[in-house]
Amino acid sequence: MLEPPDQKGRSLDELALGEASGIEALPKRVNRYGDAKRRALEVAKYIGEQPGEDVLSRRVSGCGEYLLFRHYFTVDQVRLHEAYLCTKHLLCPLCAIRRGARALQAYLPRYEAVCELQPLLRPFLMTLTVKDGADLQERFDHLHKSQRELWKRKQRGRGSVLDGVRAAVWSYEVKRGKGSGLWHPHLHMVAMAEHQPDAVQLANEWQSITGDSFIVDVRAIDQADPASGFLEVFKYALKFSDMEPEDTFHAYQVLKGRRLVSSAGLFRGIEIPETLTDEPLDDLPYVELFYRYFEGGYSLQRGMGQRPIEASEATGNRGRGTRPGNSQSNQRSDFQRVAGACRVLDPWRTS
Repeated sequence: MLEPPDQKGRSLDELALGEASGIEALPKRVNRYGDAKRRALEVAKYIGEQPGEDVLSRRVSGCGEYLLFRHYFTVDQVRLHEAYLCTKHLLCPLCAIRRGARALQAYLPRYEAVCELQPLLRPFLMTLTVKDGADLQERFDHLHKSQRELWKRKQRGRGSVLDGVRAAVWSYEVKRGKGSGLWHPHLHMVAMAEHQPDAVQLANEWQSITGDSFIVDVRAIDQADPASGFLEVFKYALKFSDMEPEDTFHAYQVLKGRRLVSSAGLFRGIEIPETLTDEPLDDLPYVELFYRYFEGGYSLQRGMGQRPIEASEATGNRGRGTRPGNSQSNQRSDFQRVAGACRVLDPWRTS
């Protein structure tokens, strides 16, 4: 169980590591990024074998070449300040982690505000599925259409299991069904209501809409640990560790351009930032830790302590984290620029 006092200011990947946070969690965090980078390279290799996909392959392959963290040691927070990230979260596990972290950072403050304004509302985690199928496009469209109909029933005011829901955010997830081997799209939702939505009523209503599925799940989220529910919603859209590169690329082709995170009610209107790096903490001293990816994982290269104004001048303010249009030469230039702004701090490095 995650400790509530540690949640504020922590990213999705830090929360997923358990109680550890700040500099203590950084080695595990970097190793997790390294695992994600290795999987991205496998996907990039497959994409490169497809006709006409050389540019996309290079973009994914170059993702995460370097990572620049800032450790704000007076408050023990570590933030990813700069990196080259491809932003292809349906292909790249590293960008999927970062996108989830940014989504969590966007929604948790609104959740806290809703709790203050309407303290009787409680969070619940709801899961909706449809029958597995061989055609991912058809199955995803079926799930998406069914979800829209469920909300329309609430709007019509004729009685729906969602009538008591005042705020909701949900995301779509795609994987292969364990038993069937067919495509299994489903969605996870954090819904806020005064009373827990009835699971039997939801199952009956959902089956009447889908015609093929009554499998749903409704459970309360610990109000002392709300991040647990949001973690389930904002995790990867694809199960990278369970999918072959061929399936990952096919899912990307089907789902690219689709809105995979949506919201309603008091959560409506929240935008997930495009930039995948973290917001800096102004006016606090910090140490910079620079990692470069080599075969097998990340290695700490250089680091230095700076006053905030000097850090801004040293690393610049342009395009922190997402430079999708960069050429390989520009990527190398970015790498050299950031590396050159650092001095050796200490010899420790992650394995």
